[in-house]
Amino acid sequence: QHLMLSSAASDVYKRQLEDCVAEARWLAAEGVRELIVVAQDPTAYGEDWGKPGSICELLDRLNEIEGIEWIRIMYAYPERITDKFIAAMQRNKKVVPYLDLPIQHCNDEILRNMNRRSTRAELLEVIGRLREAIPGITLRTTLIAGFPGETEEQFEELCDFVKEVRFDRLGCFAYSAEENTLAARMDGQLEQEVKERRADLVMQIQTGIMAQKQAEKVGQTVRVICDGIDEESGLYLCRTAGDAPEVDGNVCVSSEVPLYPGEFYTIRVEESDLYDLYGVVEET
Repeated sequence: QHLMLSSAASDVYKRQLEDCVAEARWLAAEGVRELIVVAQDPTAYGEDWGKPGSICELLDRLNEIEGIEWIRIMYAYPERITDKFIAAMQRNKKVVPYLDLPIQHCNDEILRNMNRRSTRAELLEVIGRLREAIPGITLRTTLIAGFPGETEEQFEELCDFVKEVRFDRLGCFAYSAEENTLAARMDGQLEQEVKERRADLVMQIQTGIMAQKQAEKVGQTVRVICDGIDEESGLYLCRTAGDAPEVDGNVCVSSEVPLYPGEFYTIRVEESDLYDLYGVVEET
């Protein structure tokens, strides 16, 4: 269940903390077990009323709510990931070790042209800090290949970055010129074929990384939340803390006894493919 920190993109951080906590309490009373904290940038929550870092206080308050088991923060801009924010993720045990970092690229010049505030070195530093402070954290990102002016060298740098960082989840899209944007008027617009080829190459690299990461999970036991049943296969569709609903994969569970949506189970992983895991309920 989503907890929106803002009512609209133009009104980004207007919802007061007490209002958010009250809604979360109501959702918990209605039986919601997983809370997904959503805004354009949750890490900037509170800046509108002169209280930067309010996301940390919000996480502290949400963590106390009885009934809520998982708190998931969907997006976090790398330049806003402070030590205080990481500490709030660490101390609040209901906050799942998962972040979606909307990075888009790693080359400093391309990042500047995209109006991004991070550099490659800063991105690597933030990712290193997160992985050191929160072992096992799942990191997702979205990249854009073929941005105006992207050279072969800059694209190769992006490929090397993907190989080096080994994101747990990654999507790469070919740049698409949107009307009335600065980027659409930039020099160096690339052919559609070039953009698509580059995006495909990044995804090929990530496919190899994903296959390896998925295979490593076979034999492990994982805690999952059940979302429901797939009528066609008869398998229960569940998720680990490292899987956000609708964007990540499932743990597909074969079970003689019924599993119930919103309930948590311990699953032994027996097989994997590129996006999903397959397993059975671990005998207690």
